Amino acid sequence: MCPAFQRHCFFEGNTSEAELAEFVGDHVSPGFEARRPREGEAINSFYDDKLAFPISHFEVGLRLPLWPEIRQILKYYGAVPAQLNPNVIAMMVAFASFLRRELIEFNLTVFRKLFSYKATPDDVTYFMGLMIKVREIANKHHNWMTKIAFIKGDLGNIPFSPQQKAEEVYRPLTVSGNDSDLHKFFLHKGFEVAFL
Repeated sequence: MCPAFQRHCFFEGNTSEAELAEFVGDHVSPGFEARRPREGEAINSFYDDKLAFPISHFEVGLRLPLWPEIRQILKYYGAVPAQLNPNVIAMMVAFASFLRRELIEFNLTVFRKLFSYKATPDDVTYFMGLMIKVREIANKHHNWMTKIAFIKGDLGNIPFSPQQKAEEVYRPLTVSGNDSDLHKFFLHKGFEVAFL
């Protein structure tokens, strides 16, 4: 577990009924349910069958059901969506989108080589990487923790609470063989994804 994340006093969600209805209409697929936070619930409240998602994550490309690439990244790092700011989600979606467009199979080793995983003292996490440029995100989601929805449905066995990961997760990787070729491909091919 990440006790700092659980101790941290995030803003309590103040999602209105109208905002929830708009969110459900735009982003919640059949088979999923969403509800507003109840009194006293915050972005770091956890349940066995529901997970908190900042609504802003869906504004930068996150979709339900979660893409396999996104689930794999979340499971590997033991991160929950509430730990990740919208720019992190945008990078993950952009990387997966680019691979899909180029018909390249997702590769977690190369993702780890291109992006370094960092955590702030309160265990809000982010990725550092120079290979993805995402347009039209800027800093408009500076209050991303205040609008949340609890979602129930097939979330692909991603963690329901942050997991403490072993030290080797954060160590720099070496790549070889096909992984090395794919890594070189990205080093020589910057790309840009625009979210409309």
